[in-house]
Amino acid sequence: MRNPSRFDAWLFPLTHWNWKSALITAICRAGACMAALWHSPLHAREHFGVVEAVYVLLTAGIFSAWQQQALDVKPRRLAWAIVVLAIPLGSLAADCALHLWLDRGNMRALGIGALIVTVVSAMFHWHVMRNGVMIVGDGGRSFIDDMKQVPRLIASFVSYPVRALIAGRRIGEVSSEAEEMEIAA
Repeated sequence: MRNPSRFDAWLFPLTHWNWKSALITAICRAGACMAALWHSPLHAREHFGVVEAVYVLLTAGIFSAWQQQALDVKPRRLAWAIVVLAIPLGSLAADCALHLWLDRGNMRALGIGALIVTVVSAMFHWHVMRNGVMIVGDGGRSFIDDMKQVPRLIASFVSYPVRALIAGRRIGEVSSEAEEMEIAA
């Protein structure tokens, strides 16, 4: 007989498919792709856009569910590495492989820019999820409530490196007091 908690852990990406993240990711990536490929022929942009939209809508919710599930991983640094590096870079690699297979085009325009945007957006996703936003299932709020929190979370995310430098800490180092403040916010 199967252990129900272990079985539930395997089903988590399906039971907690994050439609909030899938929607926002699809909108943001569509804009980024249009901007990056402005010089390409219209038919190439359309093909790229359709493939991108379908891929993102199908996978972003699952990848985000894995990120949400990883919030409970201990130690916290391992959880951060999973949420900010492993899952997003794995997703980006799968996305690039799909486009290379379908388009066989020159994707250099997306290369380093996509990598930077992926890591920064994953860091922001870590920040918002740690603050209870963009969570689905238990502990999740409505999409409207989440969106109301986003301006405050953008401000705290952007200002964190400055606050850390003023406090004399390295950016990656978070004191227990700062962590408690982040959770309280």
